[in-house]
Amino acid sequence: MKIAIGQAQQLVGRDSLVHVAGEFANEEDVHELASEAAFNHVATLVFPDSVDDVRSFLAESGFDTSATVASTVVRNRLARRYGVPEESLEVSIILASSRSDAQVGVEVFAVPRSCAERAAPGMVADERAHDWESHLAWVLTGDPERARRICTEKMAMVPDGGGYNPHQDVESGGRSVLYFRAPVREGLPARFELTCAGHYPDVLAAHIRSGAEAPGAPTKLLSILAGHWAARAVHVAVEIGLCDVLGQGPLTAGDVAQQTDCDPAAVDRLLRYLTHLGVVRRLGENKYSNTPLGALLRADSPFSDLTRMYGGEFYDAWREFASAVRTGHTAFSHKYGVEHFDYFAERPTTARTFDRSMQAVTNLVADELSRTFPFPAGAMVVDIGGGNGTLLRAILRENPEVSGILFDREHVSCNAVAEHEDASYRSRFSSVAGDFFAEVPGSGDIYLLSRVLHDWNDEDCVRILAACRRACGAGAELLVLERLLPDAETGAPDISLTAPWDMQMLAITGGRERTRSEYGTLLTKAGFRLDEVRPLPVDMNVLVAVPAAAGPDGQPGSGVPSPGFRAR
Repeated sequence: MKIAIGQAQQLVGRDSLVHVAGEFANEEDVHELASEAAFNHVATLVFPDSVDDVRSFLAESGFDTSATVASTVVRNRLARRYGVPEESLEVSIILASSRSDAQVGVEVFAVPRSCAERAAPGMVADERAHDWESHLAWVLTGDPERARRICTEKMAMVPDGGGYNPHQDVESGGRSVLYFRAPVREGLPARFELTCAGHYPDVLAAHIRSGAEAPGAPTKLLSILAGHWAARAVHVAVEIGLCDVLGQGPLTAGDVAQQTDCDPAAVDRLLRYLTHLGVVRRLGENKYSNTPLGALLRADSPFSDLTRMYGGEFYDAWREFASAVRTGHTAFSHKYGVEHFDYFAERPTTARTFDRSMQAVTNLVADELSRTFPFPAGAMVVDIGGGNGTLLRAILRENPEVSGILFDREHVSCNAVAEHEDASYRSRFSSVAGDFFAEVPGSGDIYLLSRVLHDWNDEDCVRILAACRRACGAGAELLVLERLLPDAETGAPDISLTAPWDMQMLAITGGRERTRSEYGTLLTKAGFRLDEVRPLPVDMNVLVAVPAAAGPDGQPGSGVPSPGFRAR
């Protein structure tokens, strides 16, 4: 709720819609809608012990609250998302306004934790990880159908449900709610809400239908088959530096073609397609600029390296995917004759591109990890297979009394030292080369495996975990950062990134994505006990494990440093 309050304070003012939507829409369209809408509130979903706890927190934060009313729209969305009956959920709405500035409004959807855990055990963690119900809300003073068309037809917003709540604005005949999804400024929800007093069944029906309409089978198949065209178009945009050029300011297709030394007509068509993908936006008739998505593709972003890897060697390896399915061996090895880690070891430049590409997701996860898992002062963190040290450096930055050891293969660890330029970390940061299948450095308080296990089969995972277990001393903990496939019994739809990445593991690394219970089994075999799972951004999770009474060989871990390691 603190985050929502801060967002509401940021957006108060008549230009709030321009401030948010101006990132991705034409100025004329934004002002047209802004003239008919007034900012009202920021909404968030919480899971308190009781609704009274929410009201107490808001009162202590300087907010006056209205009477609690029942939610119809959000309750329906939650029920459909988790496949549970609506009557199994208790969802309340609490509207609050700041005593110091009545324009600062917050709307809280409250589901008692006991109710959520009883209806769908994974709901609390899932909603906190994805934040689906947070939104920015404006109250319409004009025609709702006209506003809806401006959003969808001129501002490229995607309808994201809506409904009618008879419990709100009762004197005016209830409240009609239209939800949209669109890219917004960093740190703000990606969902918009437009509300108006009264019941508009035709407008709501058209809005919900446009968001829920599924293409026919032929159209859907053609869309799937065309998927690689989007990937290649984005890859080419990175190769020619298109988004770097657009970073200078709005440019015409001719300007972009001249600065990238490409054909003007072809660039014009590429920019039109990238607009369709949301990578760039068109301004007026002739000029283009980056969207927040396009900004990720500039050379100074690790996502550009990620795009190069996925559009280069990895893309070419997918031509051999049929061989991977038939044999169980990676498509990468069929294409290049060696597995990808050995391939990188022989090609330092490609290896550095790969390491930088891994920073793309690591940067998103790194800052949140220290908030999700408190690292105790004085702890020694051992980052196993930590690449160029991005995650470990973030941990040391957020925890100035923590020290760390980066452990990886020789060609990786030497680059990590070269890239580690900040003097404030040097006394607390060291790099060690070795083989995590054999042994890992001892004397660690916290061992970290970030996106390592999904690269390997079950047998190899147990070998890696067993090496970690032998190194663990009394009181040590193991953090495993991975995406999780849904367990069959959860009943929740798999709408995460995990299923597609499982295919990437099959094609490229020979590993696989796993469920929570599957990771629990691997940890148990290696002498660990899985204690809990905490959500992180981009569908990642941190699995917190502790050593069981004995290691995998029946003996407790020694935690003694191996004299064979070479520190840098």
